[in-house]
Amino acid sequence: MLATGAVAGGDKEHSMTSADQKFDQLDENQDRSLSKSEAAADETLSATFASIDADGDGELSRSEFTAHLAESEGQSESDWSDQDQGESDWSAPAGQE
Repeated sequence: MLATGAVAGGDKEHSMTSADQKFDQLDENQDRSLSKSEAAADETLSATFASIDADGDGELSRSEFTAHLAESEGQSESDWSDQDQGESDWSAPAGQE
């Protein structure tokens, strides 16, 4: 079990490194924030920019960017588990179980 935890921790560290690398790649002027024009290089990021910009300053900080990625990863995992758990609810209409 300890090995599994170590692997899972390593994956999280790897994804954070990937997030940092992606942020640095998008931050063309290296001012430690992403403007709307810099975010435009990533179609998904550009489309969700306003919802990610938590403080509404028109730029994405590294923490806003990484928080969004962490949330996105968590939602995609929970969507699968929610779907698996909800299948029994879809098998029969209410009252016809």
